[in-house]
Amino acid sequence: MTDVLPYRVTVLFFEDVEPLDAVGPWEVFRLWQELTERDVVVRSASIDGRPVRCGLGLTVTPDGTVDDEPRPDLLVHPGGAGTDLLQTDRKHLSRLRALADQGTLMASVCNGALVLAAAGLLAGLSATSHWSVLDDLASRYPDVDVRSGRRWVDAGHVVTSAGVSAGIDMSLHLVERLEGAEMARRVAHVMEYPWPPETP
Repeated sequence: MTDVLPYRVTVLFFEDVEPLDAVGPWEVFRLWQELTERDVVVRSASIDGRPVRCGLGLTVTPDGTVDDEPRPDLLVHPGGAGTDLLQTDRKHLSRLRALADQGTLMASVCNGALVLAAAGLLAGLSATSHWSVLDDLASRYPDVDVRSGRRWVDAGHVVTSAGVSAGIDMSLHLVERLEGAEMARRVAHVMEYPWPPETP
């Protein structure tokens, strides 16, 4: 993807998503969109385009569906209680595989990593997730190199983060990866969020 074309970021929302898992990365990337001279387009999406009720009761009306064209360059898959259903949703898992096959950079927050693992996208890679599901991730997917004590793990075409607020760290890392450390620091400064972190 060159700077001439828009860089498209989609943040997925679904029923019982953990709110900060989704809203934290969304805000990081929206601020990047505001601050950069690159053409960056950030949108929210649900499975069917309808409003979703997040965990803790927040209702969000997305910009559209996750299948809307054009294909995103980056998809953020958050976690939350709603991932229990998505891990067994064949259509959703097929969607994720298709996006990855077409070159979409896949990112997960919290137990969203379990959905990526169910889709086969973490096989042979290092990954992390919320501390409460690391053992589950390791036992169910022994081909995944599960890392504990990490805010995020960048495995190239897939990036995973620990839980909830760690999605902000991962997203700032992705801004740094996509446009450099100075832009990541600018976004973090607007958010009054410490960056870079003391440890990765």
